[in-house]
Amino acid sequence: MGLGEPDPAINPLAAAALPVLTRLVGSQPDRLAPAYSSGAVVFRPVDATLGHEGLPQSATGQTTILTGLNGADIMNGHYGPWPGPTLTRSLQQGTLFHDAEARHGAALANTFPPRYFATQDRRRRHRPNAPVVAARAAGVRLRGVDDYQAGTAIAPDLVGAGLARLAEPALAGTVPAGVTGTAATLTRLAAEYSFTFVDVWVTDGFGHDRDMRRAVGFLETLDALLALLVDDPLGPVAAGATLLITSDHGNLEDLSVKGHTRNHVPLLAAGPGASEFAGATSLLDVAPGVRRVIAQQS
Repeated sequence: MGLGEPDPAINPLAAAALPVLTRLVGSQPDRLAPAYSSGAVVFRPVDATLGHEGLPQSATGQTTILTGLNGADIMNGHYGPWPGPTLTRSLQQGTLFHDAEARHGAALANTFPPRYFATQDRRRRHRPNAPVVAARAAGVRLRGVDDYQAGTAIAPDLVGAGLARLAEPALAGTVPAGVTGTAATLTRLAAEYSFTFVDVWVTDGFGHDRDMRRAVGFLETLDALLALLVDDPLGPVAAGATLLITSDHGNLEDLSVKGHTRNHVPLLAAGPGASEFAGATSLLDVAPGVRRVIAQQS
């Protein structure tokens, strides 16, 4: 998700009702939004191109976010969606998951369905993305349906409706957590771990499909979740956690095209560590800022 034109005909961020996100950003979240800082909230438009031509891709962008290394430099250009052997080596040598595991632990909060685990030993069918590679290398376990049902994992659509629709026996009778349940899970994980990572990949799919209706619906769900995470006195930010939202590349913000974009992406931080991102200008500044926040934890 990038920062696109303020045109509701092509940009779901301009078409959706996003009162919380707009307040936190300090203006409409589009390419005209200036950097903004107010108390414990920082918003920065950041460059996702990593100094290379072409369209940014997930593997190099996510590797950069998780390691602080320039993934596009490593590959001599943008590469993705999944990391190959070269990026995998970088992800195995030290990431934010590794840093957090040395403190109070790390969590990859996503729920993985049974079919995902079933393909892990089938090399031709199993292609883990950068967060999964990094988490595994640091000894962070992947969470499954039992974790979701126990309230210790979240669904990629942030409510669980997609999980409930999967035709898998293990998911039969799964009750979607909804926004309230997802907020409670993230609050619980933030209290336990130094670093909790959520891979919100559905936005990329909506962008590639040019699906305005589903994109708008998801963004409004995200806005409702932000209200609980940032504003609720029982939420994680009120309890001392720092919330960080960013993206590996643009896509969703321009449904006039099916592919990625070279637009700047948002970096939004809220909480006691938000000021660590006040000078961010590119994806290369994400990992150093997170590392500073982790280092401040007692």
